[in-house]
Parts: sequence; C-alpha cells; structure tokens
Amino acid sequence: MAVDADLAAQAVPGHGVPSQDPDPAAQHALTDSESRRESQSALMGGGVMAGAAAGAAVGVAVAGPVGVFVGGTAGAIAGALGGAAVGQVVEPQPPVGTDYEAAQPRSIERP
Repeated sequence: MAVDADLAAQAVPGHGVPSQDPDPAAQHALTDSESRRESQSALMGGGVMAGAAAGAAVGVAVAGPVGVFVGGTAGAIAGALGGAAVGQVVEPQPPVGTDYEAAQPRSIERP
C-alpha cells in the first residue's frame, strides 16, 4: 500500500491524521488567520442555506415550481453575500470553559 505524502505530513507522531483522529492530542491549533477564515466560511455557508430556504419558500408562494428554483438560487446568492458581510465584522472568540482547556494539545511538533 502506498503512503500518501500529504497525509503523512499532517499526521502527529503517536496519533493519526487530525481530520480523522478525534483525539485532542492529534489536533493542530489554528493560527489567527486560519481561525478568522474558518469563522467567515461557516457564516457564509449558513447564509447560503438560510437564503436558499427562504428564497425557495417565497418563490413557491409567488410563482409555483419554477419559483422554487429561481427563489432558491437568488436566496442562496443573497445569503452568501450576507454571510460574507457578517464575517467581515465578526471576530472569532475562543471558547470559555474548562472543557476547552482540557482539549488543548500539550506539545505537538509538526514535522
């Protein structure tokens, strides 16, 4: 079996690949820029889903079956733009509580 070089570079010694190993010690901490990007992506994705649902609901009420497609598409675009706009003004905050402290990796050295 061939070893995937990308996965091998991501793996933490003694653990698996962070995306496939739920153990907190296998995870890499995000940098500040990665944290901002991830929070903005989540807001944008949520905006797409909310916009598509709202647009489809309005579209079916106004124009029937064709309105679902048009309204859902327009709503998804509007939701994505709204989520991106919110992502620009929101700053991610670290979780507060004892569970967060316990889940932090102790010492991980990336190869």
